[in-house]
Amino acid sequence: MRYNNFNASIYCPVGNLISVTDFEEFDRKFQLIEKNMKVGKVYLETYRGGRMISHEQMTLVKNFFLKKGIEVAGGITTDGEHDPLEGGFSPQCYTSEEVAERMKKVVTLTSELFDEFILDDFYFTNCRCDSCIEAKGDRSWSDFRISLLQDFSENVILKTAREVNPKVKVIIKFPNWYEHFQDAGYNLEEEPKVFDYIYTGTETRNPTYTQQHLPKYLSYFIMRYFENVAPDRNLGGWFDPYECSYNLTSYIDQGYLTLFGKAKEAMLFCLGSLMDDKSYTTFPPAIGQVFQDTDRYLGELGNPVGVATYIPYHSFGEDFLHNYIGMCGVPLEPYPEYPYEAKTVLLTANAAKDDHIVEKIKESLKAGADVMVTSGLVRKLGEAFHELAHISYTDNKVLANRYMCSEDGGITLGGNLEASKEILLTQPQFFTNDVWQIAGAYGEDNNTPVILKTKYSKGRLFVLTIPDDQGNIYHFPNLILNTVRKILSKDLPVVLEGDSKITLFVYDNDTFILRSFLPYYTKVSVVVKKEQAVLKDLENNRTLPGEPVEGGTRFTLSLSPGVNNVMKY
Repeated sequence: MRYNNFNASIYCPVGNLISVTDFEEFDRKFQLIEKNMKVGKVYLETYRGGRMISHEQMTLVKNFFLKKGIEVAGGITTDGEHDPLEGGFSPQCYTSEEVAERMKKVVTLTSELFDEFILDDFYFTNCRCDSCIEAKGDRSWSDFRISLLQDFSENVILKTAREVNPKVKVIIKFPNWYEHFQDAGYNLEEEPKVFDYIYTGTETRNPTYTQQHLPKYLSYFIMRYFENVAPDRNLGGWFDPYECSYNLTSYIDQGYLTLFGKAKEAMLFCLGSLMDDKSYTTFPPAIGQVFQDTDRYLGELGNPVGVATYIPYHSFGEDFLHNYIGMCGVPLEPYPEYPYEAKTVLLTANAAKDDHIVEKIKESLKAGADVMVTSGLVRKLGEAFHELAHISYTDNKVLANRYMCSEDGGITLGGNLEASKEILLTQPQFFTNDVWQIAGAYGEDNNTPVILKTKYSKGRLFVLTIPDDQGNIYHFPNLILNTVRKILSKDLPVVLEGDSKITLFVYDNDTFILRSFLPYYTKVSVVVKKEQAVLKDLENNRTLPGEPVEGGTRFTLSLSPGVNNVMKY
């Protein structure tokens, strides 16, 4: 029981499984999920928050699903007991011998029952107990925690599992907050090398009213990033319904974008919430329809392509900025290693983690590439950036809502483009005539650059000023956004023109998807770099004519909120 182009699975927490005593009644409840989607696999949890299932009970649960033809695997959530007075999450202390012994027992049970199991994304630590403080010594918390969890992974989790069951495959699920992994002990560089597989947290929920600040594009972007971290060993994307009850579309957004990123499996968390919680019982029919609809065209989409962007391991930059740029219609393809072969490269402040980043940028420019860097990277590099161009970001601020662009490479600036709101911008200093301003914001008898440009060897270097509130990038006028898109999409087959909060997903076989996250209907233009192109709507089986433009064909499309436009040209 699986879809043609992906598998659908359900994660089943231990509390849900321990409580099953009447399997006929459980079967009636499970029908809510089963009748709405093809469930190909379930992950059955043995431990969470101090509760562990018995071997006998899990055997009964396993047999229930196996009789339905549903594949089974195990699951472990390595959190401690929750303290409601403290709030937050309660991961365990991994310097504790008691925790090590407890986890050995849990892993032993799980490996006896299953040939495969996954670690839920509570496999991190925020512990600052006296034992951890002493073990940390003079190291940074990041270095200490990365080392601690790597050792625990190899010598407790994996060693125990393989001693008990030499056939067992162990999956580590990495959460959605990739910018912050290192401070909590996640080791994206080394852990994928010792675990058999990885899994991806694609939860985006509500970007405004949660502490995570994750734009919807992240559900796609993080799938692509982890695909490049562990090629062919990223088993799927995992999302949940929490903080999505304000808008059902915010839930299915996660499903669509997970699959647009070419996930092998979409895992729903969790059984109890989707089956029993009245807040979410409308969600299974909705996500089931998403799976059914997407499966019809997913096989016609090739491999995702996008602007190469570099996120070094253990790096932190302009918090999740890549996803704000993705929400402006720039398709991105993130890599954990520097993309030397790319003809266009986008670099945010994360790249400063690489001590050799200036030399790597020079190599790209000498090879004729275009490199766009953000103001955050320029600020982090400081004087080291002057090797490339004498641009510095100051503490001066400009409150702007009127903009200008250049049509002659910066010699003249013109236009009066008004934004929907005032934006606070940091003002850069640059040397006139050595560096050129090709887009800027008006001040009083003054202006401040939004896009700067200079030549270096055979390539072009661009600097993009990011607003202090980086979400305000959405409020740049369309001409500014279109200029950014044109620069970054030079080597892509499709370029978007129009409002922000419209995402573009491009594939290597003349297909693309547009999805609007705006709450209203709008029109956009898409330029396909193919003369006399005709668009075929893969969902609605209709064709759309375009108009010829230099180097291709322009199409004007009407977009509805939350509706996919899946096109082939």
